[in-house]
Amino acid sequence: MKALAIATLVAIGIGSTALAQQQQQQQQRSVRDMMADLRARHGQTFEQCQALAVSRGYRVDDDNIEHSVMMFIDGCIMGKQR
Repeated sequence: MKALAIATLVAIGIGSTALAQQQQQQQQRSVRDMMADLRARHGQTFEQCQALAVSRGYRVDDDNIEHSVMMFIDGCIMGKQR
């Protein structure tokens, strides 16, 4: 009975970890897609806002784009960052 309970807890733990990793990959992919969309729609303005984000200490890396960077650039494009 204890072995069954332990096996159940281990299975739940492994499943939860796998689900969290999958959600993180989906979120990363969606942020990357949103950044590509912003770049396509706003071209030079996007590049200027990305340069501003870097000058303010944001890390802009094509492999690891954070949601906060995308939000900063989006706000900059709308004129909310100076």
